[in-house]
Amino acid sequence: MDTDRFYETRARERSLLRRRPWYVLTALLLLLCALTRQPVVFFAAGFTLVLAVLPEWWYRVGLRHLRIAHHLSLEHACFGEQVTLSLHVENHKWLPLPWVEIEDEIPAVVELLNGTVAPTYKPERNVMINACSLWSFQRVTRRYHLRCVQRGAHVFGPTTVRSSDPFGWLVQEERLEARTTLVVYPLLAPLSAFGLPARFPFGDRSAPQRLLEDPLRVAGVRAYQWGDEPRRIHWKASARTGILQSKQYEPATQHRLFLFLETRTFLEFWLGIDPDLQEFTISAAASIARWALEEGYLVGLATNGFLPALSPAAPARQRSLLTYARVPMARGTRQQARVLETLGRLVTYFSLPLAEVIEAERASLPYGTTILLISPARTLARETVQRLLDVRQQGMAVHLALTGAQEQALPSLANTFTVHWLGGKEVWHELLQASAGTHARRETPAGLHLD
Repeated sequence: MDTDRFYETRARERSLLRRRPWYVLTALLLLLCALTRQPVVFFAAGFTLVLAVLPEWWYRVGLRHLRIAHHLSLEHACFGEQVTLSLHVENHKWLPLPWVEIEDEIPAVVELLNGTVAPTYKPERNVMINACSLWSFQRVTRRYHLRCVQRGAHVFGPTTVRSSDPFGWLVQEERLEARTTLVVYPLLAPLSAFGLPARFPFGDRSAPQRLLEDPLRVAGVRAYQWGDEPRRIHWKASARTGILQSKQYEPATQHRLFLFLETRTFLEFWLGIDPDLQEFTISAAASIARWALEEGYLVGLATNGFLPALSPAAPARQRSLLTYARVPMARGTRQQARVLETLGRLVTYFSLPLAEVIEAERASLPYGTTILLISPARTLARETVQRLLDVRQQGMAVHLALTGAQEQALPSLANTFTVHWLGGKEVWHELLQASAGTHARRETPAGLHLD
């Protein structure tokens, strides 16, 4: 950062030094005017002085009190959803700006539906270019429509702004480090898209409404209903609201589903990543988690990927077993948002062995929890299978949901656990086409415009 500013300062000084001959020429003309006493020479000296001072003055104050702000219509978006990026440019001074150019770095994986983009030297980054003129105290707003076609935490920025004098001789440039982040959730699909039954895919369960309740665990309050026992009345809440309120208890038994997600697509790390298979596996985990939460399950998640705050670039002593991404078990709409946020931000490089993640989570899993491992078939290691056998001996039901080709799985796997085959990359491509078709039908031509 300091190095960039140093070079910018040096470039600004060189630009101003190239303007010094104009001042020398003005001084010579004034001297000649004093010797010859010719009005024409005086007017020539004045005109030269204007050409010397005016561009430099514009150069020095052009970007002062110029406010640039970016605003995303959504900070979290579903896969395939359309998001609006608004650019606000405001000139808060009397000096007009005849030419202002703004370059915004945007992720290349986000599809820009209108506007102009150009490639950059940075991988997976593009530049969105804007040019406008601003009068005194004028504000310009431009809106760009983006389609989210890639899961991840996408960063918009930094911004480079340039301004010039009326003659176009001096161009001042400034870099704004402000950034905006858009989190795109994984693609969500019904369980039938993965070949799973819509009801009870991981074993039978009883109705959501429980007859037995635990009076020691109060889940909330509700309005009093005729027939409620007096001990159920919440007197403090009733006094606060002025209406009788009854306590709501949690059920004595609850269904729990804990997901283990494998983000690696090859056992050998030097083979790299199969992005289609990886995104398909993450999409399956997100879709199953959403289904379970909508069915009233307590859902938790642990994966051998990282979150951006715990980047793999950190020292090895900081990337211990406690740095893998996990979501504690809970239920409800907030839990769904937490799970989708974690999977949307998930970084899948330099993943830990999943067997270590399972071993670290074993002690925190309540008795009777249903364990579901979601993994590509070819990355299911024998150490992971052994850890799952240990978990099953603790009194938990273990299921596997595998992606990819069936022949790539361990031979004895089907005789050890209940295995659900979700399909391979061809299913992922079908989901992408279905998602693109759904969002294309929702678009209207009037929505694609530039203010």
